[in-house]
Amino acid sequence: MVWKTLCRRTYGLDKRGFTTVELVVTAAVIVALTAISVPIISSFAPSYNAKQAASKIVSQMQLARVHAIKNRVTTIVAFYPESFIPADQANSFLIYEDNNSNWVQDAGENILLSRTYMPPKVNLLSATFTPNGSGELTETTSCGFDSQGVAARTGATYVIGNVDLKNDKNQTRTISLNASGKTKISMP
Repeated sequence: MVWKTLCRRTYGLDKRGFTTVELVVTAAVIVALTAISVPIISSFAPSYNAKQAASKIVSQMQLARVHAIKNRVTTIVAFYPESFIPADQANSFLIYEDNNSNWVQDAGENILLSRTYMPPKVNLLSATFTPNGSGELTETTSCGFDSQGVAARTGATYVIGNVDLKNDKNQTRTISLNASGKTKISMP
């Protein structure tokens, strides 16, 4: 009992609550740590946004591939780069069923994913697809999947290629589609 009383008096254990000075010092430390961390965290945001946008495109492309296999249809992923005209459609992508294999979204074709825009500070820089990797540009910035889940074809050649994203810090991410219908993300 005497020991408890001595400890309370010596170490101030008999106080209830905090003093104003203790609260002010604690608040000042929290404010200082927040002020230091905000610029650090905000510098990661552009990289995070580009990574999330690339991941979203890949996951939507995978869903389009699964839909093509499951429903025995051709699905097209149409990209609209930042330079696309009309400008209200630029920096977005759209996924639809291509019933007549003309690589154009016609009236009555089922839209699987309505127009999806890139997040703030991320631009869809380009979408370049070539027949069978020949290096010859196609007339389209679209790719797709046939009913077997491989890259869709124009005639007898697979349309494969890349989509490039860029954030406001000039960091890029490339999404590649190969003939087997697989997609991957890389950072050059």
